[in-house]
Amino acid sequence: MARGDRLEYEKRVNRVVDHVREHLAEELTLAGLARVAAFSPFHFDRVFKASTGETLFGFVQRLRIEKAAGALSAHPDESVLAVALDHGFASAATFARAFRARFGMSATEWRSGGAERWRRRRKPGKQVRKPGKASGARRRDAPLREETPMSIEVRDLPAYHVAFMRYVGPYGAAGIPELWQRFGRWMAAHRLDTPSSITLGVAYDDPSITAPDKCRYDACAVVPADFRPDRLVEVKDVQAGRHAVARFEGDAHAIMAAWDRVFAAWLPGSGYEPDDRPCYELYRGDPCVGGDPRRFRCDLCLPVRPL
Repeated sequence: MARGDRLEYEKRVNRVVDHVREHLAEELTLAGLARVAAFSPFHFDRVFKASTGETLFGFVQRLRIEKAAGALSAHPDESVLAVALDHGFASAATFARAFRARFGMSATEWRSGGAERWRRRRKPGKQVRKPGKASGARRRDAPLREETPMSIEVRDLPAYHVAFMRYVGPYGAAGIPELWQRFGRWMAAHRLDTPSSITLGVAYDDPSITAPDKCRYDACAVVPADFRPDRLVEVKDVQAGRHAVARFEGDAHAIMAAWDRVFAAWLPGSGYEPDDRPCYELYRGDPCVGGDPRRFRCDLCLPVRPL
């Protein structure tokens, strides 16, 4: 069953890969490509990356550039602008920047000997993974690995009424621990830091799509329905629903890798797909391990629905 689910993921992702190859000159949006895969757009870029090792639009951009490079060599009489437009670039300037970033030379240099020099630099006989293709036979360093199973339970979680503080910036160790320190002081002042307290860290953005300085994260504490917010916090409801729940223990540097493992190692063979709700981390009581405030334990909660 798990193998069949994994194959279903690969089939859907490959459908997108093939669609991109056939429509390079067209506008390719996240929502449109998610529809091709019959996945929710909310987490689709992360699903795509877990299957292929590339972000969705990193793949689109790379494929456009590589196909354009082949066309420049195969059609020496066609103008650079025509090649750029045929491969989905809005202008010659946009194409020129992307081409130089990929190959370290201009399209004109590519045509006048650069392509041959590029090919000579590639190691002969090296096995290269087909661009963006999901496959059961993966590189040793590919992100989707059946040999690293995760202990994850799928269960229904309740709704939570929470007070929260928001952080906007890079996920990980850059600013979120400071947010929790400030929020912890607020909780202590309101006598919410009890052994039975429940706190959540809610992540709203996919860091592989959203610019780091625009990612949103809320530190939340479950509060009574009649709790009145103050100038430091707001209140909201976190939706109930079915979640894949993975136990985590580590520090702020390790938690992003743990989330990646949920998406890459567990999700494709699970029989589930991500639902249109934010992921969150669930903490109970004092989350610190061994009194070390840098090391903590929590549940990673990914909203899911049947595949």
